[in-house]
Amino acid sequence: MFTTFIYNLKVLIRDKSVLLWAVAFPLILITLFYLIFSKLDAIYEVDPMPIIVVEDANYAQAPEFSSLIDQLGKSGGEDSNALLALTAVSSESEARNTMAEGDYLGFILVDSTGQPKYFMNSREATSLDTIASIKQGIVLGILDRYTQNADMVQSIAQTNPGLLADPVFLQSLTDQQSYTEPVSLTANPPSDAMRYYYAVLAFSTLMMMSFGLSAINFWKANTSQLGARRALGGQPWVRSLAPTLLAAWILSFVCVMVGFVYLRFGFGVSFGGKEGAVIGLLAVGSLVATLLGGLIGATPLAAGLKSGVSAFITTFLSVFAGLYGPGTQRLGDYVANNLPALSIINPVRQVADAFYSLYFYDGYGRFAEILLTLVVMAAVFFIASLLLMRRQRYKAL
Repeated sequence: MFTTFIYNLKVLIRDKSVLLWAVAFPLILITLFYLIFSKLDAIYEVDPMPIIVVEDANYAQAPEFSSLIDQLGKSGGEDSNALLALTAVSSESEARNTMAEGDYLGFILVDSTGQPKYFMNSREATSLDTIASIKQGIVLGILDRYTQNADMVQSIAQTNPGLLADPVFLQSLTDQQSYTEPVSLTANPPSDAMRYYYAVLAFSTLMMMSFGLSAINFWKANTSQLGARRALGGQPWVRSLAPTLLAAWILSFVCVMVGFVYLRFGFGVSFGGKEGAVIGLLAVGSLVATLLGGLIGATPLAAGLKSGVSAFITTFLSVFAGLYGPGTQRLGDYVANNLPALSIINPVRQVADAFYSLYFYDGYGRFAEILLTLVVMAAVFFIASLLLMRRQRYKAL
């Protein structure tokens, strides 16, 4: 049996078309997905916002406001942690010209009464960009907060000026009370891009059914000369089938591991720090794919039609894992919520959900459920393959 295993391994490795689809295509697909979706999460981050500040005589006479602006950002946005990227000009006309020439949210000036005013960029004001609207709201919130505090201090100075001599009271005016505490409901921060990465790796895992399909085509007596010679030999068919499928599974696992290593260490995609569990999942997932390919190979369909069926199954099932964009993600979630049985029998969806469970959950309960489901799938595919291949007869070899 060991000799049969080694021989089948060599035969599958020499099949360049299978290696191309099992190794090269997933790596190319992973690379494209990373280039497309690597900036997906970054667009929701608020970078230092470009604001023009008119530093004229009125601005110099409002030291409290100028101190606030200086604390929120440095000139030119030198501090990457700053909220504002400030550009200083000396007059309102210069501010308008600068805003027209560059990509600024707007400009701030202090009028003769000491009140700050904000002039929004007309391009930003009419934009439908949600992120731009959020940034404008942040700037307006800062100015409203300052104006409210300034009016409150002025009112206190007029009615009860003695309070302004109390340092505790002054400190209470500037303290920002927090009544909520940020709590993460998941073990790792949510990421929209993760869904695409996990879906493409799950897609690559099921693509490994091409090895099982090729292995059975080489094993069957009516689909290859090698299979015909084996059928005429004295070795029982089960003893030749087991190492054949084992060789296909080992090669499938190695190829899907290449994709995982490329995604994890090449692009730094996180799997929640549970790489050991991921390796186990890929071993079971590649076994499911190999045995499903073996089941398709055991059918009496033509060789070309078998390849088409396996490709269709992989691409179709990947729809419900959300591989092809937000529309398919919503469809997959709808099916999972309303027709859960269809998601349970979808190996691509199950593998992708297992990646999610490892990334988001602290425990392994959900992961163990999915792993058990995949093991049951593998057993069903294997038994069905044996029933199809048992006592097959041929008119001629």
